[in-house]
Amino acid sequence: MSAYRYGYLVEHRCRELLKQKGAYVIRSSRSLGVADLIAFFPDQNEIWLVQCKKAEAPKDLSKLHKKFQDLYSLAGTYRVRPFVFIKKEGRYTFIEVKKVEETKSPTRPSEKHT
Repeated sequence: MSAYRYGYLVEHRCRELLKQKGAYVIRSSRSLGVADLIAFFPDQNEIWLVQCKKAEAPKDLSKLHKKFQDLYSLAGTYRVRPFVFIKKEGRYTFIEVKKVEETKSPTRPSEKHT
């Protein structure tokens, strides 16, 4: 099995476990960046940035922590803003998605039966 395939299977297993925990998961395909998976946990107001590794963790975890400081540097409090990147008047632009208050449909007054 190729290294890519094995890594993909590890990522897939991780993604499934995150989903079982209630996360909405985004995969960074063939990521060479800081995180392979981004997991959103709406019920806990948490976002996990996950780097998936097929190797065994070192006995001295400080080595692991040191190796992934770039991942740790992204931890913190962020303001999250939802956008759609879409054409508007023929040009691509970012449009921020706003909350729409749900309106209840008007109910008929109850009819009295005599």
